[in-house]
Amino acid sequence: MEKNIKITVITCLLAVVLVLVLTYLRITGDQTGSATAVTLTAEELRELGAVVYEKPVVLQPFSLTDHRGQVFSQNNLTGGWSLIFFGFTSCPDICPLTLAELSQFYKNLPVDTLARDTKVIMVSVDPDRDTTEKLAEYMATFHEDFVGLNGPYADVAALAKQLFIAHSPPPSQASPQNEHAGHGVDVAAEDDYVIDHSGNILMINPEGRYHGFFDAAIQDRELTQAYEAIRAAY
Repeated sequence: MEKNIKITVITCLLAVVLVLVLTYLRITGDQTGSATAVTLTAEELRELGAVVYEKPVVLQPFSLTDHRGQVFSQNNLTGGWSLIFFGFTSCPDICPLTLAELSQFYKNLPVDTLARDTKVIMVSVDPDRDTTEKLAEYMATFHEDFVGLNGPYADVAALAKQLFIAHSPPPSQASPQNEHAGHGVDVAAEDDYVIDHSGNILMINPEGRYHGFFDAAIQDRELTQAYEAIRAAY
């Protein structure tokens, strides 16, 4: 009888220890998050809205200015991962929606691992209106770590071409209208324009090469899942 009681007590203690061990593993597994991220096939990534190039594209030298007034070149893209988005501060829909998704995505990244070497960058395709001060104010509304870039339109257009980004030019870069076509110029109307542009989010790897892109319609959860898988496979 006494032997049976001891066996029962030992069995209960082992069960308690097992529960504690499983709970600990579950909690620590949740905390490591991206450290245990699984890799995904190219097809699975496409289903999430991500494309990875078999051979990342080497970028040619470029030079723009960030929203703090500092020079930003291809050298700033090495040593970590960068997510680049082309847009402009007066954009009524795609830009604020995309930056909001990127903000949520960035906030959810583990601070000590993925967030530490991830840059989120918006390159302005509207150099006439997007001053350094305006870019600084705009980027801060989404996240203080986000970077805004601007520069001469020719330099912005050259970088966009390297990254396969299509966009329409601002009015100052378009073909001049026939000066006899009207009797006056509405300056206010000229300042109220929209620039069509691709909404894809471009991914640059730590070597500074164009690694792939995320579809414009991707949501922050899918973006996080795809990004973690891509980094795990790198």
